[in-house]
Amino acid sequence: MNTNETSDTVHDSWSITDSCRLIANAMINPQNSGAQNILSLMLQHQLENLEAALMQPVPEHRKHPEMPADDGLFDYTELEPSELCDQCMALNYALMTLHDRKIKEILAFILWERFEMLRSSLYTTCEEAA
Repeated sequence: MNTNETSDTVHDSWSITDSCRLIANAMINPQNSGAQNILSLMLQHQLENLEAALMQPVPEHRKHPEMPADDGLFDYTELEPSELCDQCMALNYALMTLHDRKIKEILAFILWERFEMLRSSLYTTCEEAA
């Protein structure tokens, strides 16, 4: 995020998404485990801003954007079946413990996507072993 920006600067969906990526990256850093709740609150605030920004018209300078270069924040390595299983277990646990209907519906959809990824990963693993 540009340090010259002021609080009255209007952020668009792209800049807010970049901010969310940075916060999420910091959340998964094991050295930040003590700050995870604060980072989650910061991310929630940014996501609320993003929700509002997504309802706005696309700014002129964003109408034909080029995909930015890989900044190294995300590891594109395919997940192992055991990692996907762990994610499914965590999502299922969240579904069992949460009470907000909208959040549960969203998490259930993400869980379904993860099971599809797990299924695909299992078939890929079998093909590689053959």
